[in-house]
Amino acid sequence: MAEDKQQGGLNIESITIVNQYGDVIDLTMVSPNVRLYESIYNKFITGEIAVVDGLNILKNFRFTGQESVRISISQQEGVGEKATAADSIDKTFRVYSVTDLQRVKSSTQTYIIKICDPRMFRARRHRISQTLRGSYTNMLVGLVTDEKHGLNVPKTDIDLWEETIPDKMQFIAPNWTVAKIIDHFTSQASIGKDTHTKNGMFFYQTLNGGFRFASIDTMATQEFPLVFSYIPRSADSQDGVDLNAPQGQNTQILQYSKPQMFDTLRGTVGGAYASLMKSYDPLRKLEGDITFDLEESHAKGEHVSGHPMVMTGENEVTYRANTMTDPNESPSYDEIDVDLPINEAYESVVLYTNTPNHDFDNSDSVGAEDTFVGDVFKDNASLERRALMENLQQHRIMVTIPVRTDLSVGTVVKLGLPSAESQHDGASTKDTLNDDRYLIIEHCVDFNPLTKKGVSTIECVKQSYTKKVKDHKPSGLDQGTTT
Repeated sequence: MAEDKQQGGLNIESITIVNQYGDVIDLTMVSPNVRLYESIYNKFITGEIAVVDGLNILKNFRFTGQESVRISISQQEGVGEKATAADSIDKTFRVYSVTDLQRVKSSTQTYIIKICDPRMFRARRHRISQTLRGSYTNMLVGLVTDEKHGLNVPKTDIDLWEETIPDKMQFIAPNWTVAKIIDHFTSQASIGKDTHTKNGMFFYQTLNGGFRFASIDTMATQEFPLVFSYIPRSADSQDGVDLNAPQGQNTQILQYSKPQMFDTLRGTVGGAYASLMKSYDPLRKLEGDITFDLEESHAKGEHVSGHPMVMTGENEVTYRANTMTDPNESPSYDEIDVDLPINEAYESVVLYTNTPNHDFDNSDSVGAEDTFVGDVFKDNASLERRALMENLQQHRIMVTIPVRTDLSVGTVVKLGLPSAESQHDGASTKDTLNDDRYLIIEHCVDFNPLTKKGVSTIECVKQSYTKKVKDHKPSGLDQGTTT
């Protein structure tokens, strides 16, 4: 109904908890806040429910940390409409902790119920001691869907599952947990050579969908259709306006901050820009050098925008500015130090490994192809992954928008953020380096069941620029003048 339409409005179907004895409690009227989390770095979704308890539910409901919680919510769509099932959140969680219990009145206490997907328990508890064969994708599918030793996930709960190469891998699981095997496969898997990052795979679960095994290249092509802007909305002028229209209430950026723009020291020592791996072949008795160059990596595969966010290919020079004598002219400067280009300083990070041939067969020829392939280090795939994980920690932005149950991590979103500068003499403040496209890496749905209203806080990263840094000519600085 139109009168129910509000910015960040929610339709709540269920926030119910069931204990091991079949007792059911509706938490809607006793919870002032619920938060649900998803991340490309986490295999499972999690959450927390704040409770104001005047009935001593913990005692009378026989809480033990083995309860189940169903949360079913959806955002308002259009003009007072409901979201489709695909754009809604309907998940069953497992209670695993109660924290922060405080007695606020003689008959009232507050606490936080922490929840997770039930399969997190299985992933950390079940162990595998067997030989697995096939591509990393096939081995992962087997682990995830296995009813006895795996996660027992129905195939209908698998949203995106990319094929990896090669298809004749062999892995002997040394009594590892399912969670540890998933982490290992994710870090080693590759979709091919013509990709931004050969070992750029992520395994994660989304709030409005299922499990995904996706590459960073694929994420860069998954773009959310709506643009969010910082332009203020007037509630008086929103009657009859689609909530998701370009100027609608639910496409407004309520708040944003940038915890970090860059940290080149961390990036350098972490291998974000250049690194080296020395790989020893024990059969041939040879050592080979394998390098990673950020500029070469950005020349292939899919990116959020396309170009490195640091100056590459040119020597890094340290300058010393001289004393300014004329306030109408820029001060002169002297060159005092020169270093290698940031993407060619390969010894910033040096890894050592060995690459045995024929791990799983008895071939009598060193040059023969393996029947099955183990963990080999014959290219810079592991260096590329190391660089990717570091670069995803560089340019980060936190954005708060009206609650969205149709958003998910691993998606590119466009954010119309205002420029923090004054416009003078008709000068343009448009940033030609940044096309305002960001990759969502974390998402928190934060809502109040009592008011049926909430927000989504998304953490995004800017993984690349639209052009090379050296080709960017900021207004007022392209002529060498100060502003």
